[in-house]
Amino acid sequence: MRSPEGNGDTRRSGSKDPLFLWHESNRSTLKTTLATGIEKQVEDLLAQELPEVDLRAATARGREGSAVLTVFIDHPDGVDHELCVKVTRALEGAGIRDRYAVEVSSPGPEPPLRVTRHFLAAVGGQVKLLVKPGTLAAGAKSVSGTLTGVTEESLTVESSAGVVVVPRDAVRGARMVKVQCGDDGRSLK
Repeated sequence: MRSPEGNGDTRRSGSKDPLFLWHESNRSTLKTTLATGIEKQVEDLLAQELPEVDLRAATARGREGSAVLTVFIDHPDGVDHELCVKVTRALEGAGIRDRYAVEVSSPGPEPPLRVTRHFLAAVGGQVKLLVKPGTLAAGAKSVSGTLTGVTEESLTVESSAGVVVVPRDAVRGARMVKVQCGDDGRSLK
């Protein structure tokens, strides 16, 4: 409620504490900031404790007190149960398990792409990029196709609609896409 003075002071009746009102865009920004923060924390921890482990993604979902942190990892020798346990113990040692229930696993056949080395390794492969609204023509929210180029500033995808160049800062999520082949060995996509 606006104060009678019109100064924008918003308070609950009888309370001196401010009442915070969030618009949807603020929630989105907050989620992005929190997600980026935990991802950076996990990335730094793994770089220090288990440098051979490649963090593919770290995402938190749920509410405080019951949030789940899902961590996808990769390793040159593959991911097994023992490696997942080592990562879980490192997260526990850093106090992360005090704030989150933790799930650690391999990225599977459609691994997330997060950093430049992931994108470079995916050149020539099929990808799906989720992008910020307004990035692509006709309001499309994603583009799928063959990743043909990677720079620090952009990603180039050859899609069924043609060649699409997507600014890196517009990418909200990216992953490899498993291509299914028919009996003749050609793609079914």
